[in-house]
Amino acid sequence: MEDYEDGVEQALAPPTPEALQEAVRPALVAATRLLLVAGAVLAVADERGEPAWTVAAGDPAEVLERAAGPLWSGPCKEVLGSGSLVRTSSLPDEPLWPELAMALGFAGVNSLLCVPVEGPAGPAGALTVVRRPDRPWQAHEVESVMTYGGVLAGLLRVAGESETRAQVIAQLEHALRRRVTIEQAKGILMEREGLDPAAAFDRLRLAARPARRRVGEVAAEVVAGPALPEPEDSAS
Repeated sequence: MEDYEDGVEQALAPPTPEALQEAVRPALVAATRLLLVAGAVLAVADERGEPAWTVAAGDPAEVLERAAGPLWSGPCKEVLGSGSLVRTSSLPDEPLWPELAMALGFAGVNSLLCVPVEGPAGPAGALTVVRRPDRPWQAHEVESVMTYGGVLAGLLRVAGESETRAQVIAQLEHALRRRVTIEQAKGILMEREGLDPAAAFDRLRLAARPARRRVGEVAAEVVAGPALPEPEDSAS
């Protein structure tokens, strides 16, 4: 069987953080309105459980993004470790997260609720919502935020699959174009040198080997016009 060297050659890259952020941001904007909170921030972990990227929405979005470090090392880390939510209605007095309280104090944030966002193998991130009033989180509010965390988990999964599909399609289209070029080059060599299909492909392969080039590159040159050099073992 002919080895075209033009299949889907590269391992598919994971979706870029930028692509996922753009997919999630509108949902976070909607969350601030639906959940009646001042801001919402999604922090996502990488495969090692370390912070990968953060995206925020709402009035204090810039403050939330600047506070990504203490937010991650505080409530997000606790949520990812336990798989359970954490909350406070008096953030300035919270002894567990003094850095976060200081960072968000400039935005007047008093109440914080952080819930897990599930991935294929457990919590993959954390959704945090904040508000300025220092009133306790009610059961229906907690349930709504938990539900929205599930919505974000599904959105991340779909966004990742969509980008992966796009990569697959792009690679297959590239492979198809190169395959067509190789077939054209084989036809030219068959007519020009009186070769059969297998021998024509072997000519392309042998021409590519000395310079460690791809068969598709040599085929493109043949299609463009130049004749292939004689094989080294047949040169005088």
